[in-house]
Amino acid sequence: MSFTHLDVMKVDLRWQVGSIGLAANVFQALCTQDNPHAYSDVNTITDASGWITRILEPIEPHVVVNCELLDCNVYKKVGPLWNLIGPAAPVFAPESIGDPLPSGVAALTTAYTYTSKVLGKKYWPGMSETAQTAGLWVVGVLAALLQSAIEWATYFDSTEGSTTVWHPGVGSLKMGNFQIFSPSVAVRDVPAYQRRRKQGVGV
Repeated sequence: MSFTHLDVMKVDLRWQVGSIGLAANVFQALCTQDNPHAYSDVNTITDASGWITRILEPIEPHVVVNCELLDCNVYKKVGPLWNLIGPAAPVFAPESIGDPLPSGVAALTTAYTYTSKVLGKKYWPGMSETAQTAGLWVVGVLAALLQSAIEWATYFDSTEGSTTVWHPGVGSLKMGNFQIFSPSVAVRDVPAYQRRRKQGVGV
């Protein structure tokens, strides 16, 4: 199996937040090529590893050290199904020695598409109590979350360079297709709360 122009990659990320429980997030990106050709699964996994590493790196100082990455798997969309390509290996090294915020409390970042009613949200659990003051994220945390959101939403070249480019976005049931993100992202200064309502979504 390989990727080519307009194929969609999905990355499922799962980690354990101490004794609080499991957390998960899903990331998607569209493969674009000026000259459609086969792009290998190995390179796709390398690209996914680098992408997730860049997303996680800014928030590492504010995530508790006992937040452990469990697995990170890459998939290709084939019709209505997601075919497993293999595991990725992003770097994730949380640094905060503080206590984690309660279960369900998370940082929220949002990425917008060019369609007003379609957007992506990421809830980040495992944030340290020291990351907030009086119920608001401190300035350094907001800057880190903003950088993470930019890395999540911004297109990036593949291992082979600009011949293959990945455009992050979200699959839209409403629109019936994949919507790439615009340059517009947002972070909230108030900690969010989300209970996991279905497998693989949110906290």
